[in-house]
Amino acid sequence: MNSDLFSVDYFKKAIRLQIRKNSDVFTPVQTMNSYYHTVVSAIIQDRINKNFELIRRIRNLDTAYKEIKNEITQQQEKQQQ
Repeated sequence: MNSDLFSVDYFKKAIRLQIRKNSDVFTPVQTMNSYYHTVVSAIIQDRINKNFELIRRIRNLDTAYKEIKNEITQQQEKQQQ
């Protein structure tokens, strides 16, 4: 597991934590959307001089989001069977 700051694994762990924290208020997808929006806004406003680093962070966040969303979709499909 790559736990480097802003790695895919880092974002997956953070997304899962947010889902657990907000499970009584929001659906997992609502929580993910809120987290995604917040992180992207923070990344864009960050004063990073290196465009590559900005792109890497957003790409990793996007990958983590998609992987967690696929997991949730699969879990929901299994529950419906």
